Amino acid sequence: MQIRGGAVELGNLIVPDSVLALLGPDALIESPPGFKWAAVELARRTGAKVSGRPVWGSCDVGLADAEYMKARRIVHLGHGVPPNIAHLLRKNTGGSLERIDVDTYLLKTERVEAYFVPVYYVPPPSLPRPPLGKIYFPVPYRLIAEELALQHSMEVAREPITGCWVGEPPGASAVVVSSGYFYPLAVKLFYPDAEVWGYDPFKGRAYPVEGEFRRLMGLKGRAYLSNRERVVVLVSRKPGQMQIEEAERAAAETGGVLIEVDEASPELLDDLGADLIINTACPRIGFDDQDRMRTPVINLRELEGFKPQNIVRLL
Repeated sequence: MQIRGGAVELGNLIVPDSVLALLGPDALIESPPGFKWAAVELARRTGAKVSGRPVWGSCDVGLADAEYMKARRIVHLGHGVPPNIAHLLRKNTGGSLERIDVDTYLLKTERVEAYFVPVYYVPPPSLPRPPLGKIYFPVPYRLIAEELALQHSMEVAREPITGCWVGEPPGASAVVVSSGYFYPLAVKLFYPDAEVWGYDPFKGRAYPVEGEFRRLMGLKGRAYLSNRERVVVLVSRKPGQMQIEEAERAAAETGGVLIEVDEASPELLDDLGADLIINTACPRIGFDDQDRMRTPVINLRELEGFKPQNIVRLL
């Protein structure tokens, strides 16, 4: 992929140079953990402000933070805007959302504009051949995934994935370019019959996901056997996660107590003293964090039935 208009290099990262025109004293930069230093460097060059929140996805855009900091514009680095989150952003903000370039989106609300801008890793000089399969990637790994596909004549997904969205079926097998299990598990949850491999381009190694998937699915079963005397229902106030009507309905059906959250850490959730948590916020809370929590969690769509796709569905 050619970046239209050129790019700004920040160590082993590059961002479209169009981002510089968006930054200044009236802008607030958001970035996920691992990219904070890049946000600080961009702010140093432009006079922008930086949000210290972790911001785990485009669902987490800090519209209220921008108003507090008297910023007219948010530049949110490193996350895609999949259709499920796009729907909730439009619904919860009353704003408009459009794609304005490859991996770049603009959310306009009455008070704030939010630009979702990609950050890409520079492909390493050597990319060993991965296992056979369709290549998937989150936004920061796009250039590496496309280079890998070019070098080894492999099929690559057209659009990036997120932790709660995988839009294209993989066929028999998938190779997910990223570090760790988070993104490969997303593909496995959406397409449990596929053989899924993670591929860490910086370590030059591929690793199977099946064992970790089975382990977490085994832990998941305890939520269905839990006592349901004290049920709490989580609703997120993040604009790309908030589903207040669905949370109220789940609370009414289960006799649960509705609890609003921003950051839903395992420690916070265990402190609620519940027998069961029904989660309408980020669906990965109810899967990845199971072995860090005492309290079992069922995600909203799991109330429709226990299957992998319902675990990871946001809508």
